[in-house]
Parts: sequence; C-alpha cells; structure tokens
Amino acid sequence: MGIIEEQIKSHGLKVTPQRVKILEYIKEGDGEHFSAESIHQYVKKENPNIPAATVYNILKVFTERGLINSFEVNGRAMYEGRVEPHINFYCESCGKITDSEIHGDIRSIEAEVKGKVLSSVLLVKGICEECLKSEKENGILQEI
Repeated sequence: MGIIEEQIKSHGLKVTPQRVKILEYIKEGDGEHFSAESIHQYVKKENPNIPAATVYNILKVFTERGLINSFEVNGRAMYEGRVEPHINFYCESCGKITDSEIHGDIRSIEAEVKGKVLSSVLLVKGICEECLKSEKENGILQEI
C-alpha cells in the first residue's frame, strides 16, 4: 500500500481509485491551490464518467477529515495539500495564491482559548510584488 492509500485509510476512509487520484493530485501539487473544477477536469482524463458531485463529495470529506485544506476566495472554494497553519496570500490583480509562514506562535492561541488548534485558514488579500511593479511602471499605482 502506498503513502496516499495509507493516508486515506489512517483518516478512517475507504480507499477508492477516485479518492487516491484526487489526493495524489492535490498532495503532489506542492504548494499549488486548486478549484474543485480543475480537480474534476484532471480526474476526468482517466475517468471520463466521474460526476462532478463525486469530486465535490470527496473534497468535502477530505477537508472534514483533515487530509487537505480548503478556503474561499471571492466565493470560490480552493483546495490545497498543505494542512499545517499558514497564510494564503491572494493577489487581487493577477489571482495568484502564495503560501506564507505565520510569524507568531499558534500555541499562544491555544493558551488564550485553553484549547487545541486543529487547523487554521487565513486569507490575506493584496497585490503581489510582480503586479505592484507592473502597476507602478504603468503609472496605475501611486507611491504610498
């Protein structure tokens, strides 16, 4: 049994070809962020008859079980393989999503609420370095 199959099984789920394919795609994305639609398109290449609802249901279960992370950008669900606490930076100009480390201690949150952090979703919106440079060069953005 491979690593992906073991991860699925260790989270109390039945191992199916569809689940394996979806989790492999997300985990091997290495820092990428995926929409449900893009995941469905990928899975359809090998399984043309897989309904979108099946993909959505698998993503929902994976998120609930902590196998993947999910967050919303402008009303659209995005999925990623990185589940440890981090910041997702969304560029409102080009739409790129970049992961960033949290520069603080998650344990301080646990101490404050006297609980245990299981997951976190933090989305920061702004303009990325490349878009800032381009907007400055084109006179769209004024120096602050």
